[in-house]
Amino acid sequence: MNSYERVMAAFSKEKSDHVPIYCGSVSSRVASQVMGRTMYVGGGIQQYRESLARFRGEQAHKEFAEKSRQDAFDWNEAMDFDYVRPSYWRYRYKPTKMLDDVTFYYEREDGTHWIMKYFDEYELFACMEDTKKDVDDPDLLEEEVINTEQYSKKYVPDISMHSDYIDTMSYFNNQRATYTGGLALLIPNTREVWFEAVAVRLDLVERYLEALTQRALMNIPLIASIGARIAYGGGDCAGNRGLFYSNEIFKTLMVPRLRRISDKCHEYGLYHVFGSDGYFWDVADDFYIHSGIDGHYEADCSCGMDIRSVRTKYPHITVIGGISAATLDSKSRDDVRAEVMEAVLAAKELNGAIVGCSNLVSPTTPIKNFMLMMELLHKYK
Repeated sequence: MNSYERVMAAFSKEKSDHVPIYCGSVSSRVASQVMGRTMYVGGGIQQYRESLARFRGEQAHKEFAEKSRQDAFDWNEAMDFDYVRPSYWRYRYKPTKMLDDVTFYYEREDGTHWIMKYFDEYELFACMEDTKKDVDDPDLLEEEVINTEQYSKKYVPDISMHSDYIDTMSYFNNQRATYTGGLALLIPNTREVWFEAVAVRLDLVERYLEALTQRALMNIPLIASIGARIAYGGGDCAGNRGLFYSNEIFKTLMVPRLRRISDKCHEYGLYHVFGSDGYFWDVADDFYIHSGIDGHYEADCSCGMDIRSVRTKYPHITVIGGISAATLDSKSRDDVRAEVMEAVLAAKELNGAIVGCSNLVSPTTPIKNFMLMMELLHKYK
């Protein structure tokens, strides 16, 4: 079997010659240590690099994009992953000016500005100042909701949004598997006003989610037309102790819409994968059964969403994860060994799993822990 066939077997719950492996994401620092050269992969560091490239001009930005593409491919080949991450974080805004080597100033057409600064120790690119006042009254979200609704009504799916998928499958001659997106459905989780809206303006939250659902439904036929079989959606909605909002909200607002997206995916021969880490056991039947999803990405065993537990209770769900980034970052080699072996053995026994670090291998991760994970994955998969 080749890598593509192994991954497809994980979704069809068939036994393969070995467990398919992957890595959800990796910091530039760790990848660079492994490869012996600077690697253009990672999170915030890639956003910083792209801002710097945009500031330097069109040619510099083109070189950034080309190196990022090649390094993503080189990383997957060197680690021999079956399931490929096609690209890493990007930042689409061009800075107006640089305030110092790690700080950028960006302007908006309305005269407001924001400032981003890069912190190398943790490879973070963070907003330090923003003069545009954020909405702090849930009633004022109505304008944002109306704009989202109008955009969805005019929305026409464009094949360019799947360029990473097409490029990756072409580069690997369809021998490795990857995925594409376009099925996002989430209550915005980075602004407190949306959580207030859940309590006092549920009508706006529901309208917003419905607009996202309509857009996802329009995307599905195009995703299928390019030959993709795995489509990602959802969005982070849980932490270590459970959902960011009430279980009832998830059940009444999210699940029926996820079901419509799942049903449309199945009509077109697609697997619908929901992406979020966090603890889902309090809503597990709604999440894994009533939503109709086929897979859970970023299933984090440190939050209790381990391969054995999920696959035993919900045998129709493909679990993508099994190894915690926190374990790699801060636990002993014995802990890493135990977690990797449990994930691999559960996947071998139960099928239906793609094993690897479920989230970002952080820049503070000891290289010996990462290399131990890779050694064990390849030895026992």
